[in-house]
Amino acid sequence: MVFNVNHGTQGSSKSQASIQRTDSLDDVDPRVNRLQAQASTLPFRHPDRAVVAHNIATNHISRYNATRQKGDLDQAIVGFAEALLRGMNHPPMDILTFDHLTRALVTRFNDFGTRKDLDHIISYLRYLSNLPLGVAGIKRLNVLNGLADALRCRFEVGGRLEDIEDSISLLRHVITMLPPATDDYYLIANNLANAWRTKYEQTDESEDLTEAISHYRAVLTSCPLDNPSRPSCLRSLADVLTSRSERSGDLNNAEDAATLYQESLDLLEKEHPKRMWVLMDFASFHNIRFRQTNDPEDLEKAISRYREVLFLCPPDHERKDEVLKNLGYSLTNRFENFGRTECLEEAISLYRAALRICPRGHPRRRESLRGLAHAMHARCRRTHSIEDLEEAINLERENLALTPPGHTMRPQVLYNLSVSLRTQYTWTDDVGYVEEAIEHLYEASKLVKSGHPRLQRILDLLAGNLVYHFIHRGADKDIAEAIKHYRTSISLMPEGHPQVSSTLTHFACDLGVIFSLTGDAKHREEAITLHRSAVEYPFSSARDKLISAKSWTVIAHDTRHSSALTAYRKALSLLQCAIDLGPTVQTRHEYISGRDTEYIRSLPMDAASYAIESRAYEEAIEMLEQGRALLWSGMRSLRTPLEHLHEVDKSLADEFTEISQALEAIITTTHVRDFVQTPAGMDDNGVAIGRKDTFARDLAEKRRLSEELDKVVLRIQALPGLENFWRPIPFRHLQTAAIGGPVVIINISEYCSDILIVRSNHPVVPIPTPTNFFDRVTNLAYQLSETRKSYRLESKKYDRVLRQTLEELSELVGQPVANRLMEIGIPEQSRIWLCPTSVLASLPIHAAGPISSHINVKRYLCDIYVCSYTPSLSALIASRSGNLSRSASGRPSLLIVEQPDETLPGVDSETRSIGSLVGSGFVTRIAGEAATPENVIAHLPMHPWVHFACHGVLQPGRPFDSSFLLQHNTRLTLLRIAKSHLRIAELAFLAACHTAELSEDGTPDEVLHLTAAMQFSGFRSVIGTMWAMPDEDGKDLSEHFYSKMFAAGTQVASYEQSARALRHATQKLRTEKGVSLERWVNFVHYGA
Repeated sequence: MVFNVNHGTQGSSKSQASIQRTDSLDDVDPRVNRLQAQASTLPFRHPDRAVVAHNIATNHISRYNATRQKGDLDQAIVGFAEALLRGMNHPPMDILTFDHLTRALVTRFNDFGTRKDLDHIISYLRYLSNLPLGVAGIKRLNVLNGLADALRCRFEVGGRLEDIEDSISLLRHVITMLPPATDDYYLIANNLANAWRTKYEQTDESEDLTEAISHYRAVLTSCPLDNPSRPSCLRSLADVLTSRSERSGDLNNAEDAATLYQESLDLLEKEHPKRMWVLMDFASFHNIRFRQTNDPEDLEKAISRYREVLFLCPPDHERKDEVLKNLGYSLTNRFENFGRTECLEEAISLYRAALRICPRGHPRRRESLRGLAHAMHARCRRTHSIEDLEEAINLERENLALTPPGHTMRPQVLYNLSVSLRTQYTWTDDVGYVEEAIEHLYEASKLVKSGHPRLQRILDLLAGNLVYHFIHRGADKDIAEAIKHYRTSISLMPEGHPQVSSTLTHFACDLGVIFSLTGDAKHREEAITLHRSAVEYPFSSARDKLISAKSWTVIAHDTRHSSALTAYRKALSLLQCAIDLGPTVQTRHEYISGRDTEYIRSLPMDAASYAIESRAYEEAIEMLEQGRALLWSGMRSLRTPLEHLHEVDKSLADEFTEISQALEAIITTTHVRDFVQTPAGMDDNGVAIGRKDTFARDLAEKRRLSEELDKVVLRIQALPGLENFWRPIPFRHLQTAAIGGPVVIINISEYCSDILIVRSNHPVVPIPTPTNFFDRVTNLAYQLSETRKSYRLESKKYDRVLRQTLEELSELVGQPVANRLMEIGIPEQSRIWLCPTSVLASLPIHAAGPISSHINVKRYLCDIYVCSYTPSLSALIASRSGNLSRSASGRPSLLIVEQPDETLPGVDSETRSIGSLVGSGFVTRIAGEAATPENVIAHLPMHPWVHFACHGVLQPGRPFDSSFLLQHNTRLTLLRIAKSHLRIAELAFLAACHTAELSEDGTPDEVLHLTAAMQFSGFRSVIGTMWAMPDEDGKDLSEHFYSKMFAAGTQVASYEQSARALRHATQKLRTEKGVSLERWVNFVHYGA
């Protein structure tokens, strides 16, 4: 707030130093010393002491303007007060001194937020307004305008309605005394509009907003096109139109506001100081429209504009906290919508910086408290950190203490605290938190007018808490109240509101709870009806609708409702859409691996379980295929074979290829947070400035390309014979995965687990499992993982746990599968493919055993059948597709990538041995300085076979960063490999640690490891390792493997022999080397 009573115009409502003396400190300090010395020589009652005190105060103002040290401002205020108390004996000087004291208090309030100063300012301005100001050269208009502004400010801080009404009344009185079309008239009219706007922002009365819009329109109409104030007029009108759009949901007002903001920006040079505030309001507009439409483009525009404002904002600007807070809010929104954890961490740091600018007692502290609490609550949902939740609750409690009864923001603060208390209840089952939340929400609901849109969220949360209360206390009135509040909440949401699905889901889920407690079937039927409506609501996001569809599957499955399969179909169709909202595979992985999205990870297995129970085996397999390995299948769809389309419409095939390649380039992007070149990259509050935001750019480009590709796909599907192009793969096509041998799918679900054998041209064969299958397999996976993390290679403890695991796997999987394969006529030594789901994907099923048989020999599953793995049926089909090209000799060329070091001394002898077996003329070795990621990637397309002999690195929680360690510790990452499209690739032997080991990220069904990446990039068969491997095993296994591949001097070796050759090699390790169990079990085969 600025009070500049010596000038005819008044600035915006924010601070700058008053009494504009800007002398050099070299001049000020000696002058202050001389004046203080002079004062010390004057008797206490000497009449000149008042003048000296005034002059000392004026010089302290000069020093404050240079140093911004609060002590100078405090001394100036004391000096002016002393001068007034002593009296200047000259009325004009007395009035000027009073004016200087008032403006010094304004500066201290604006810069340091001292609340009591505001009360003094208002009292002093009231007094000044009754003095003969003309004798001191002060315009009465400015004093009255300043008084109105101070009253408005006190209303913003304290929420007293009388203050804003007094402000409006005063401005209305002043404007009647002014001739129209003058600068003074424009100033007062604008401030009157500001006052109405401030009143609306606190009271939320539509009549106040209408008044504000009316006055801003009048101001803009009277403002000439070349007037320097026109950009501000445009911005102000845009602000209130945005508020009306937010309140009413009318997007026409939003479009008008966007036009006005852009016009305002067009009138301002890039260096203009007002430009950043137009940008900030424009960014806030995009935030509001994002909440209305769920359009990610608005969110990204908001972040982009806030970043520009942050870059333009001086480090010591008094409103810096608002910039930080607003950017933090948008980044938290991005985290909640796209799972970008680094965005949430940045938001938290921004909020903390804002709070450092607004210490306790600062009038704007509340907003930053609310923002940080929101961000901490968002993080606790992702991490399940009780410390984060407790901090969120403490911040909300501090905010509530700063928002007393009667304050217009109190309902919002009560609501926010109740959200955190509900989370605390769900973690602790302490009904006390629910009861406190109910108390707060009832208070909030009484403070909001009946029928007001803001009441919707309050009633929604209140209803949910009443259901929780009913669970504990059993009071029937809680159910009746909850249902009533839910119905009212839904009625308050206008058509097109993006949160309708969420509210319908909340109501439906709680009706399901009520049904489970009361047994009243009408509640179940209404719950399912609401879920169906939520899923089909066109204006909500795919992720909100997915939550509802998943909830629908739960109640329908649990109660065996006839809609269960429909619910599962809806959920699976939404699953890929929800994941694809992220522009890159990394953002998509962050979404599905978060703790707050655990509910979707079991979805395909639960769907298959229900379908199997209904004997719909083929649909069960389609569901598993549709809902698993989504990251790979999403990228694989962009590499869809187009041979038939080329024959039908070559130009359309080329168009599909061009767009899909551009889209894949974005999807496989790695985001690195970087900075524009600035002096330090950080401001004084530790906030990164000038940050480039490639995520926003990629999101916009991904969206554009996706829309283009969707149009191309529709045109393709309109062609004869291509109606099913890019649709979910039907079972009759998936069944071709078993053309080389049976595929054994092991479905793991808490409901019921099953084993399905898929054969080409035969019905699916089910194998039942014990009722405790899920619990036993989950326990096996946990015990094996924890033991491996605690014990080194060749540990007796690990050997014992592994042996026990294989024995139990034999009972659960190996023996039943071997028996059933025999029964359906699959002879021993045939090839089979294993397709495990969920936690079973991390267990060595191929080595399940010993398996009993008619011969008295200890045998494992891989001894009876030649076992390979496949992440999905589609992956196995892809590994056999396309044509191969070979050299005239028919002998494949082999690329060897080696990186020996002191821990891998056997690599050199391993690769030399391979070279002699394959033939030196067919081997290319990359080693030493040549072994860089770039060089390896450049050579891969030239060779059908590759052998890696180096370190493999697993990155827990970051699977796309898993890598081969090459020269100078450079890394060839999983994601970099996945970007490759190798058309002649056949066989990859990954003699490195962890290449087929799953990262502990909670997404085993995504099968994110180096072996799967090699298979995706084009290799038809890949050999990998489930954990660490000893150096000596590389040479021994490789010799046996390649000897088998080139047995009896044959010149033709096929990747299709690689599974048998690997089994031969591991059997040699067992029989000739006598290696431990973990060393031979370690090696696995993927693909054809």
